[in-house]
Amino acid sequence: MASIDVSWGNFVEKGDESSFSIIYNTHADDLYSYGINLGFQEEMCKDAIQDTFYKLYVSKDNLIHIKNITGYIFKSFKHRLIDLSRKNIRKETLESVADSFTVQVTVLDNIIDSEKAEILRKKVASLLNELTPNQREVVYLKYMIGLEHKEIADLLDIREESARKLLYRTMEKLRQTISEKDFPDALSMLLTLVPFQRFF
Repeated sequence: MASIDVSWGNFVEKGDESSFSIIYNTHADDLYSYGINLGFQEEMCKDAIQDTFYKLYVSKDNLIHIKNITGYIFKSFKHRLIDLSRKNIRKETLESVADSFTVQVTVLDNIIDSEKAEILRKKVASLLNELTPNQREVVYLKYMIGLEHKEIADLLDIREESARKLLYRTMEKLRQTISEKDFPDALSMLLTLVPFQRFF
């Protein structure tokens, strides 16, 4: 995240357009995937991304104090999705959104042959279904998006230590489930392949 921090500094302090483009390009795809997995429609996710970055752009003079830019962007995006959803849903809260978090697993064809891919996809889906929505979300944010504990804590409105404990307990639950179901290859995929590939 060091290059993002540099780009953020150049943008808020100098108004550098290319730095803003770097920030946008670095986060847009991950924000979209996050919104989809929160259960929002494609167009709403796209609108929320545009609104989030527009607000960043016009408010840059007031954001110099922001140090955790990735966490700030994800949190702003999540709040914007909820604001947009209120036009269609009478009452929506952060808690109710978190309660619906899902992760859809698809495996890229160039990783393994199609038959093994389908077997592995079902194993990973089975593992994720054993988790609560909050646990799925923290695994997604940590291993599929690559957020730090501090960024996850900011996004979920919890203390950093609580984020660490939630992730630790989630991974322990995954390991126990993997042991019970004898799914060692699924864990390998979750912890090795996922951080470098998109499975959505």
